[in-house]
Amino acid sequence: MAKQCHQFMRVFGLEITRDIANALGFYVYAYIDPRDESVFYVGKGVGSRATDHLMDKTESDKVARINGIRAAGFEPRIDIVAHQLRDDLESSRVEAAIIEVLEISKLTNIVRGRFSANYPRRSLADFIMEHVADPVEVSDPALLIRINRQFRYGMSAEALYECTRGIWVVGERRYKAKYAMAVFAGIVREVYEIESWHRAGSTPYATRDQQKLAEDHNRWEFVGHIAPEQIRSRYYGRSVGHLFRAGQQSPIVAVGL
Repeated sequence: MAKQCHQFMRVFGLEITRDIANALGFYVYAYIDPRDESVFYVGKGVGSRATDHLMDKTESDKVARINGIRAAGFEPRIDIVAHQLRDDLESSRVEAAIIEVLEISKLTNIVRGRFSANYPRRSLADFIMEHVADPVEVSDPALLIRINRQFRYGMSAEALYECTRGIWVVGERRYKAKYAMAVFAGIVREVYEIESWHRAGSTPYATRDQQKLAEDHNRWEFVGHIAPEQIRSRYYGRSVGHLFRAGQQSPIVAVGL
């Protein structure tokens, strides 16, 4: 197998010799589909890492894409995006940043990148808000709902509302709450006025699988709308992280009920 790989690389001029490896150092690379010039994989490494995928025989979207390119009579192009990076830490951050920009849904990568959770792509407005947000005490009867698993930077207003309104394990106190706040990274991302409560999955969703939500009969969802501006302006973009106990498992904090 190693001999075949070596011969293949020599034919296509892709042999990474020791001198080439030294010139590359730690690097980040991208696989390009020559049929439409699209990037379909981003990786990082040293030595021959960039060419190792050409002999990969595993069952994966990446290998399937390479095989599809070859079946059409082409070979994938490998671009060096950055090289002579300081170390694996720096190359990992560059890799993660590129994946964030290109969007993993358009790539054959299985994961987003080693540091994507720590350094996600976000708007400058979000970045500033998270660094200057002042803490606020909630004086209105409200449920503060952490939406860490569902939240995505740049998500639509509708998607934000739908991942906030359901589905939750919450007791009778829900009826006393007038407002619900979407909380991510300790910051209030939106404030909703609650109109009514319903069994999980029993009201229409546009951005979530309603049938799957309806499978859990012990959870609840609310229907509502964005709170009046005089209420919303009190809390939007403010920090409520201090209202969640350290190590708290429940995503919900009830305030003023």
